[in-house]
Amino acid sequence: MKQLCLLLLVTAACTEDRPGITGTQSLEVTLLLPTDPGNVDNRLSDAEREVKFSVRALNAEGELGTDFTDEVRVYAQFLGTLTPELSDQPLLRFDVTNGEAAEQTVVLPPSVLGPTTVWIDNGKGIGSQYEAGPITGTSPTLWYADPFITNIQTPRDEMGLDALAISPLTDKQVSVSSSRHGANGRLVVTSTYAQGYTLSDALCRDANGTPPCTAEAYDHLLIFSFSAPRDQMGNLLTIGRTVERFTGGVVEFNELTEIGFPRTYATDEAADPARVPAPVTFDPAWFGPLNDPNGVINFERNESGLISVANAIVCELDDSYERFQQWKIDPAGGANCGTGRVLSVFTAGSSFTTDPATLVGTTLSNVTGILRPAFRNWILYPRDAADITL
Repeated sequence: MKQLCLLLLVTAACTEDRPGITGTQSLEVTLLLPTDPGNVDNRLSDAEREVKFSVRALNAEGELGTDFTDEVRVYAQFLGTLTPELSDQPLLRFDVTNGEAAEQTVVLPPSVLGPTTVWIDNGKGIGSQYEAGPITGTSPTLWYADPFITNIQTPRDEMGLDALAISPLTDKQVSVSSSRHGANGRLVVTSTYAQGYTLSDALCRDANGTPPCTAEAYDHLLIFSFSAPRDQMGNLLTIGRTVERFTGGVVEFNELTEIGFPRTYATDEAADPARVPAPVTFDPAWFGPLNDPNGVINFERNESGLISVANAIVCELDDSYERFQQWKIDPAGGANCGTGRVLSVFTAGSSFTTDPATLVGTTLSNVTGILRPAFRNWILYPRDAADITL
């Protein structure tokens, strides 16, 4: 045999016959509703979340696999990942019997955006007991609207336990290419830092972007660029620039929603700082409980946006200043220094060079800055010395 193979190698090659592929190989998903799944230029409405479909198991010959009888699970695949994760409870479970399952219905969650497919497989178990399903199938693409900043920032439930901690699009890959305000909207750069910038989805007076411009809750976002933020041509971004589109991954860092590994495509409009929305006035009621609409949820509503604090007293410096260069102010005039009802201020590296130690006990007329959370510690990042009025 060895001599025969050696001889065959000269003229051809040795071959080996193996059994052919048999059994069910995939699941065919036929979309029944919506009857028109849309396309890149014609998107489904937010109300069209109910999806109906049927399933057929296909064998190696592409024919009905009548030997397949199993429970299958349903997920939504959009913006680069599955929702829920494969090891979590699926959106729906149902049985495929003798290779077929008639009309099934699943309601997709509100977080589903962009090109979406219904993903079906026969995985088993939950959590650490999960076992991947080898038989899978997906529906034709359903074309939902692309995300706005507000879709990234608005929690699933403002009174839910995770309202302050996680975006509904965490771990998704997003491309935001327009303002939710239509032609009068602009994505306006509101601050820049050594490793990123903030952006607000602002409504201006007209389609020319004439200021003043305003923003609402959940219209702000931090873009973490790892180095000085630049546009698609390599030019540094400045306050008042407008952005045509940005892309990247949605991540949570110490309860702060960020866009990581971003690409930013700025418009050719001249920078106009007057387009930056006016800061939201801080209210001490924000320190109230999560179940109070005037309470702590307002920090989340204004995350990465500008806020201003009037007549706050500078507290004694503590280990937060030693470790993180954060000094604290009390909007209540000093009575709450040493409690959790204070705001931190970070000015290191900015043009505000006054030593905070010299300000202890002083009432500041105004402090304006970008608001960021860090484990329920709320931090103001003034952009320059003009943001702090002594």
